[in-house]
Amino acid sequence: MIPKPRFDLSEPGTILFTAERAFHGRHLTAFCLSLRERDNRSSFLAEPSAYMTSRGLTTDEQQLVTDRNWTELLRRGAHLQSVLKLAATHGGNLFDIGAHNVGSSIDQLVESCPRTVSRLPEEL
Repeated sequence: MIPKPRFDLSEPGTILFTAERAFHGRHLTAFCLSLRERDNRSSFLAEPSAYMTSRGLTTDEQQLVTDRNWTELLRRGAHLQSVLKLAATHGGNLFDIGAHNVGSSIDQLVESCPRTVSRLPEEL
């Protein structure tokens, strides 16, 4: 089990997505969102460095993507939903990002969730 969250909004425990952070990370968000297109995903997976360079990512940012450093991408201003597109391109999901953020394995994170959702309710 991972430790219980502190329930405060101070970093590093919570990454506040502020307007300033979003502005500085807008090119990261745009890069990640570009992966919604099949052709872009294929280009990225075939030649990651060339694709990231064509999207204006710095060498440092490219290393974050290569390392799948989800937490630092969020700190640099990439929007969570866009980072999820990047994770999905590699076969990942929100649990990959969350586990990285709290420094645990995916299994530990899932085990620590207070409840599981096995299906949607029949009536909404």
